Amino acid sequence: MDYEFRTLRRSDIAQVTQGWNECLPYDEISGEKFEGTIFGDPNFEEEGNIVATSNRMIVGFSAAVAREGVAGRDGRGQDHEKDFGYIKGLFALDEHRGENLKRALLEKALKYLKIKGKKFAKVGHYTGNYFFPGIDKRYEGELGFYGENAFEEVDTEEDVVLDLACFRPIEYQKRAQQRIKGMGITIESYQLKYLGSMQNFVERLNYPQWFPKGWESDFAKSGSTLVALLGTEIVGWVNFHPHPDGGEFGPIAVLEGLRGNGIGTCLLLESVLRMKALATPNVTASWANVPFYIKNGWKISRRYTVLQRRL
Repeated sequence: MDYEFRTLRRSDIAQVTQGWNECLPYDEISGEKFEGTIFGDPNFEEEGNIVATSNRMIVGFSAAVAREGVAGRDGRGQDHEKDFGYIKGLFALDEHRGENLKRALLEKALKYLKIKGKKFAKVGHYTGNYFFPGIDKRYEGELGFYGENAFEEVDTEEDVVLDLACFRPIEYQKRAQQRIKGMGITIESYQLKYLGSMQNFVERLNYPQWFPKGWESDFAKSGSTLVALLGTEIVGWVNFHPHPDGGEFGPIAVLEGLRGNGIGTCLLLESVLRMKALATPNVTASWANVPFYIKNGWKISRRYTVLQRRL
């Protein structure tokens, strides 16, 4: 069968998301999410996003991003990532599986990354706008496909979830509350008056992937940001995102010298309580530091395989 390949257009979103949801049922997306993850990514590179068509219908899609330079346009890239390009998504409709269409789309993505000077292609661990941190381990066919095309497993990531319907603070969390109270630490909503302290916190934390250049311009825009205060000094911070269909939690961070005192647990607990008050049914933390959440009563909900290939 003959296919035509061209770059993605915004007018393709409805067809692409329909095909995506048919092929990747564990990662169902809306048109809004697709648009934000692809076109809303500051690192969006038109040439890296390809659709395959047959009889003018979209039957496959691949998304690759090189994040040109070290930091990229989002400022989140780090020195150790400079040789990596990323495959953000890839599918071909099942009825075209025997036509090697999926492999052709993969080859186009790999060729694009190689032209951009990248030495490795990775599926997962992209810190820009991403769909998933790796391939869900339930996609046996997907994992087999990448394995057949010289990709190797390099890591495993996990999501965790907490049911908020019957949630009550556990003893572990109550003890953490008592510890930080004894230290004089309070948990509060972020306010503009804390900007100077937040800037100092960000500098000391040194997580550029969370606070790229210019982060101050729209920081805490959602209103769902908490800080841990020791006097007027911010020593911890978290974002959370309530939603009627299920909330999202993170990122979260505490200054290194104060970790292990329960500050992170208290930031997590206050976020959970606020989401519960807003009737959020459950909350997920993606690409998570699993031991931290397990101690706080969360459960592993998904596992992903991170894949890599030398170009």
